[in-house]
Amino acid sequence: MKTYKRIVVLAEIFIFIGCGICNVWAQDDDWGRGGDGERDGDHRVLHIQRTVTTSQIDFPQSLFMYHLLDGANSNGEARALKGTISLKNHSSEFSEVLWVLAYWKGECPVDDQSLAGANVIWTEIQKNPTQSEDTLSVDLHFPNPLPMTGCVGFIFAGGPLVKGAGAVTMSADLNLEYKRSETLTNTVIDLSGEYCFGQNWGCQNATTNENDGFAVPIAMPAGHLMELYGSISDSTFDGTQNFGPLPTGEVWGNTNNFYLLPGGCGKFGINLNSQGFPNPVSLAKLNSWLPNNAIHLESVPMDYPITQSGTSRASLTRQIETFLPYPVKVNAGDCVVVIYGRKGNGATDNETQIHAVLAP
Repeated sequence: MKTYKRIVVLAEIFIFIGCGICNVWAQDDDWGRGGDGERDGDHRVLHIQRTVTTSQIDFPQSLFMYHLLDGANSNGEARALKGTISLKNHSSEFSEVLWVLAYWKGECPVDDQSLAGANVIWTEIQKNPTQSEDTLSVDLHFPNPLPMTGCVGFIFAGGPLVKGAGAVTMSADLNLEYKRSETLTNTVIDLSGEYCFGQNWGCQNATTNENDGFAVPIAMPAGHLMELYGSISDSTFDGTQNFGPLPTGEVWGNTNNFYLLPGGCGKFGINLNSQGFPNPVSLAKLNSWLPNNAIHLESVPMDYPITQSGTSRASLTRQIETFLPYPVKVNAGDCVVVIYGRKGNGATDNETQIHAVLAP
């Protein structure tokens, strides 16, 4: 059995293949109209349409650069992201792809392979454990606009995970709606993570104990929490010896809960291994660590019934767009904790690609 560790955008060096780094002068298409019926030229659409097919393992990646507005020294704000993304397996091995949208300040880089200078504003994860094409809709609206400049990068990374697997085709057809802005006011905070259940390796950490979960602490800057957005993907593997077993029984699934802890991360902040990822702990104990003043921001349970065939081989992906009913004040040092749990047995990959919008 081969061990894999999926590359995390903000922590690993990207290896670009295919087009590598492609600089593209974007077509700025007007999309809005003012109240008098005239074209509102301040509102624009960036149409992103890209397809890559690969048989290479180790998460090959592609970056496409777009020059908008007056370049990286100009400010803008993202107002919506709409369209479709798809992941097609030409054979039956497990595959996955991470989609990323980012921007740069100061100057558009010629080659920022590590994304060290990038500011990521959207990610989505997609997995496919069968020989099929999986297409997902993206329909996100940002009433609290996301910051951006005139230097935007669209990145996707993925494909097959084991040597000898068939080709994988990744396609995106997206429209980014944006406009000029005087200043960048809102902040985007990354709340993502990936944890494996039912096998003792892979992901950022893993456990074989069905009662265990993982709790990821994220220290927050000051501001007002307005929105959570992105996607959650919970998937089985492909049933081969390369991964853990398929789930059996009546149902499998996972739980995903988001909390804000005023005053700090408490016990969650010290339950970390040498790589900075949380150690597995029973879900009962993790819940007991939550203070009385914890604010429950969101709960996303994911369940998949198992048919009479006796095993399940499937991926569950859900787009998340949670607008908080009122701005939640966050002081510097407060903590968001994301708790991952599981239902059923077998090996599953539980991943969140969620971001939070923090207003001043």
